[in-house]
Amino acid sequence: AWSKHAKTFHQEITANQFRFAVIMITAIGYLVTFQYLIFSEGSIISQYLYLGFVLMMILNTIFPHLIATIALKKYAPGLLPGMLLNVPIGLYILIDKIHVGKSLLLLLISTIFVTVIILLLIKIFFRIGKELFD
Repeated sequence: AWSKHAKTFHQEITANQFRFAVIMITAIGYLVTFQYLIFSEGSIISQYLYLGFVLMMILNTIFPHLIATIALKKYAPGLLPGMLLNVPIGLYILIDKIHVGKSLLLLLISTIFVTVIILLLIKIFFRIGKELFD
């Protein structure tokens, strides 16, 4: 597993732990997007929850994926899809929303909130993945 090469920066996890966490975070991304599509017109919370998730995914491409690839001199899985999909599509969405008057401060606050929650959930998902599959 890739995490064997990143021991300095990240706990070593099994492929099953990683897969479980990725599936769960992907499901959360779909749910956040779905709730945005359903509730965004009437809910500022819905809007900024979604936009915070989008910016968090852009930042996730840079840290840890890009930085890990450079620091370890070894490709970090997820970097290429992040650079080809998350960054350009996410930037398009964010630039569009900022042009229609979305608050940069609320975007920053929501991104911090979403990032903290996702980081906590990842640790939990790694633990659950280990219990279920290893």
